Amino acid sequence: MGFIIVVVITTAVTWVALHFMSGVAYRIGLLDHPNQTRKKHQQSTPLVGGIAIYSGLAAALLLSTPTIQELYFLLAGAFLIVIGGLDDRFELGVRSRLLAQLTAALIMTLGAGVVIESLGDLFGLGEIKLGLWAVPFTTFAIVGVINAFNMIDGIDGLAGSLTLLALFGMGYLCWSGGQAMPTLLWVTVPALIPYLICNLQLPGGRHKKVFLGDAGSMLLGLIVVWLLVELSQQAPSVLSPVTALWLIAIPLLDTLTVMARRLGCGLSPFHPDRRHLHHVLVRATHDARQALLLIILMSATLAGIGLLGQELHMPEAVMLYGGVGLLIIYYRVLSRPWALFRQLRAPASEDTTAPRFKRAIGSFRR
Repeated sequence: MGFIIVVVITTAVTWVALHFMSGVAYRIGLLDHPNQTRKKHQQSTPLVGGIAIYSGLAAALLLSTPTIQELYFLLAGAFLIVIGGLDDRFELGVRSRLLAQLTAALIMTLGAGVVIESLGDLFGLGEIKLGLWAVPFTTFAIVGVINAFNMIDGIDGLAGSLTLLALFGMGYLCWSGGQAMPTLLWVTVPALIPYLICNLQLPGGRHKKVFLGDAGSMLLGLIVVWLLVELSQQAPSVLSPVTALWLIAIPLLDTLTVMARRLGCGLSPFHPDRRHLHHVLVRATHDARQALLLIILMSATLAGIGLLGQELHMPEAVMLYGGVGLLIIYYRVLSRPWALFRQLRAPASEDTTAPRFKRAIGSFRR
């Protein structure tokens, strides 16, 4: 089937699913209700973005004569959508989500055979082959990336936009390497657009607000990690493993930082709070849309660094150590965000803005 036809069908199926499932969500209680602690939206909102995106992807892949790997992807994605949807409705808890992620990871590795077998020359000492550790390591990486996208989904449009950036980066590398893009890569874009239009209340999607839900954010994490592993391990590869980390740098940096801080406070790494980058920026700017644009800019910059490093054939060890240094800086800044913004704002407002900002985010130290 032609490219244009598949794109149109994917977009249409996603759009119809968004509207149909939004009505169903109100009847079955699949809604995200606002509260005074973590959820600041104004009204109950359908958690059907992930279901709609999966519907569009399934239609596109099934109409494009799917490969065995793509059928396994649909199976893994369906499992995340079902368990994630049940969690959105009944709040099953972290263990249920982790079990679903582990199952999806095993479908991806043992079923589809999408496995990280080589880490490249990460330390400048030669290629690192994982051998018998390939499946366990890949499973750990899959669960980690899925959780990273699940945790970053805190303000409108963020998880979807970061997914698009990663897809565009992978698409560029396929183009520059002279290789065809995997079907999953290019059909995900038209499946995401209708969701983002409704989620961000853009023209055409006003008064049709929807959220991804855990089902949707986990699905996006699966899509991204599936493509990163596939493109980095195929022969010839168009993507080095270390470049893959730069393409999803913000979700990884934020998740590692938040988890480390929680563990340091004696809490579960999955304990919910408002200490993510998007929470800090929303409090600093008082504008969620501005915070979104800032994070997109940061993510695009880091992805660009990764792409430039690969295009210039920078040593993979240099790119890895640069990433580690970035993680240290990120952790330091996010541990004391009020200090950074006090210094940035002091020249313009002397001592008036910084104390007010420090009071506004004082909860980050508790």
